[in-house]
Amino acid sequence: MKINSMAREYYYLIAGLPDLFIEQEQKDFNLLKLKAEIKENIHPDDYKLVEKLFLEYDNENFQNFLFERKSEFNLLGKFPQSLYSEFEDNLKEFPEYMQRFYLTYKGKNNESDDEAQEDDLYYSDKIEKIPEVKFQEAFYESLKSSENRFLKQWYSFLLLFNNLLTAINSRKSGADSTSQMVGDDEIIEIITRSQAADFGLKREIDFLEPLLQITEQTDIIERERRLDMLKWDMADEITTFDYFNINKILAFLVKATIVYRWSKLDSAIGAKMFEKLVADIRKTYELPKEFNQ
Repeated sequence: MKINSMAREYYYLIAGLPDLFIEQEQKDFNLLKLKAEIKENIHPDDYKLVEKLFLEYDNENFQNFLFERKSEFNLLGKFPQSLYSEFEDNLKEFPEYMQRFYLTYKGKNNESDDEAQEDDLYYSDKIEKIPEVKFQEAFYESLKSSENRFLKQWYSFLLLFNNLLTAINSRKSGADSTSQMVGDDEIIEIITRSQAADFGLKREIDFLEPLLQITEQTDIIERERRLDMLKWDMADEITTFDYFNINKILAFLVKATIVYRWSKLDSAIGAKMFEKLVADIRKTYELPKEFNQ
């Protein structure tokens, strides 16, 4: 019998996350170690969701390999560097969206007409886009079928957030953002055509007004910090009514990646961010009184 992942509750793991988090040195915050600790304490099916949350690091490694970039391999992904040495032999080890993108990019796709038409859903020829954008389209398309509520809502938010940020930045520089948009839907059409300061979407998108305010910030570091805090707040919002399930752990890991990023960006600012985020985590993951009786 298949167990519903939402039925699994991790009372003491979640209550102990702040302590697990702050045991590490803030200057050498080890997200890989934290991920391993989480793996040891949750159900294997739930850990698969954690791996999906960390796909951004696999995406980074995949693109570095495919586009022959001289970048350091990121160990935070699921797929080890050894798989890339004989990539085509190991192709089936990777997610389907990577497989299909690789074969399409290399011109090795032997698909039926129906499969080719399906690929057109995210390899659109309507607008010429660079391969990196097309890859992001393939990635986000693959997540639409996710049964986990947090992942579905988080990546829907992230896709919209990134497209809006791209459109805002393009508008400031006088560039056309159309070819940089990830996806092809009604919202993107509005974003790329509207002349309104808020794209005429302020009522439809709750986070649009704060996003617009943040992009007016001239201090680059402060701007980046506020953008990350907007993501932090969204992770909290998605899990408002979650308490001890996998969604709460996924939200925690989103926040942990923010801390990890800042620990690498600037030691002084990273230390302040670490302290601030730890304080927030302590408050967020405090056990209700009834669990302490």
